[in-house]
Amino acid sequence: MRLTVGVLLLLGLAFPQSALQKKIRQEQAKKADSELQTITKDLEEKLKRLEEERKKIEELKKVEPPKEEIKPEIKRLVDIFNKASADEAGAIMNNMEPELAAEVLLNLKERQAAAILEAMDAKKAAEVSSIIMRKRAKR
Repeated sequence: MRLTVGVLLLLGLAFPQSALQKKIRQEQAKKADSELQTITKDLEEKLKRLEEERKKIEELKKVEPPKEEIKPEIKRLVDIFNKASADEAGAIMNNMEPELAAEVLLNLKERQAAAILEAMDAKKAAEVSSIIMRKRAKR
């Protein structure tokens, strides 16, 4: 039995592949090449789209100035003043440094900031408003 298997193997190696086997391998190679070309084309298209998006982002960076980060302590004060009534916030801001009050008001919604300014002492509100205008002009 072993001799027969060995002889069959030798015969299979000795004779060239059948035309059908060659055809099958050629079809498999064509299919693999076709799939490879399709995948390559898809990747090139995706790479092109990514490059276009990167260019758009770079253009936006040039046009739009970077926004200032709000300091954590200012953010906490903004959160506190958002929850307080305008009268309470105005009374507190009357006793704050004008620069700090202006920074907080700049980070509040405009309606909230306006209500707080209205509740503040007139002189203090004017001083803080001047600082806010100066800071907005810099932005």
